[in-house]
Amino acid sequence: MINQLQEKNQLSMLAVLGAISILGVSPFVLIRYQEANFTAMLIDVLLILGIISIVACAYFFKKIRAVSAVAAVFINTGAVVVAINNGVDGVLWVYPVCASTFILVRPIEALFINTVTGAVVVALAGVFNIVSLNSFIITSMMLSMSAYVYASHGLKQFNLLETLNTIDPLTGAFNRRSLHSGMEAALSSAERNGTQQLLAIVDLDHFKVVNDKYGHAVGDQVLRDFVAITMANIRKYDRLYRFGGEEFVLLIPEVSLQQQQACINSLRATIKSNLKTPDGKEVTVSFGVAPWLPGATADTWLKRADEALYLAKARGRDCAVFSDDSAVIV
Repeated sequence: MINQLQEKNQLSMLAVLGAISILGVSPFVLIRYQEANFTAMLIDVLLILGIISIVACAYFFKKIRAVSAVAAVFINTGAVVVAINNGVDGVLWVYPVCASTFILVRPIEALFINTVTGAVVVALAGVFNIVSLNSFIITSMMLSMSAYVYASHGLKQFNLLETLNTIDPLTGAFNRRSLHSGMEAALSSAERNGTQQLLAIVDLDHFKVVNDKYGHAVGDQVLRDFVAITMANIRKYDRLYRFGGEEFVLLIPEVSLQQQQACINSLRATIKSNLKTPDGKEVTVSFGVAPWLPGATADTWLKRADEALYLAKARGRDCAVFSDDSAVIV
């Protein structure tokens, strides 16, 4: 969800920056025409058309990060061309372009692009017999470093917001808020590519007894241990979400029909062997497993897994039941 928010923010910033750039460059088309400087006028027209095309691509293809990177390179290339062609007046465009680059790409990437732009301008723009070379280098560096610090701080704030909105603070698993977007992505991938996907609701058996006997602090530690054990025994692109209380949802993409039972059975056995109370008692888990079916929605997928979990509990817990009841792993 936070990634979608970040993409929307980036798209809106790209659109605003594009509009400002067009409004800023457009008057110079008329000025260059009146001055009969048709080369400079053509460059300005190409810059405007390029910016319009880039913003349109961002809206159409939704590849915001890639398009923003192209935009950053494009406006910096334009600044270099303008600086070389227009002399002193052109060099002044380096400064707003330098600041704008930090809006479009990551801070370290923007710093690199700006460094290359500045070096090319210094090497090719023949104006530094009029403009102080030292002043240009120092002022452009100050602008870049100030923008870098500000952009880095903003990126850290976004990362913190992502953590607060997607991670369960107690266990470190993904939280229920992020489950919806995770399931939608899995469903979209399954429908588009036909890849096999598993959704499992995992419940810690008799967890209330653990809380009542040992206290909630121990119960919290058992939950953290469960997440640590599970995360250590699933693939990096599998996802574990805390669904509520002692229930968790596990999303396992791209697992073949032949591997599904073995995968779940191995994980259940590993948890049983390693998850203990302070006095060494086993804490077992029950799985309600729902393989993806064509036409499934997030609600129907969860419902099938929940029904399978209910059967697992009815059969004595410490087992895994698949939603079609074709497999019961004990």
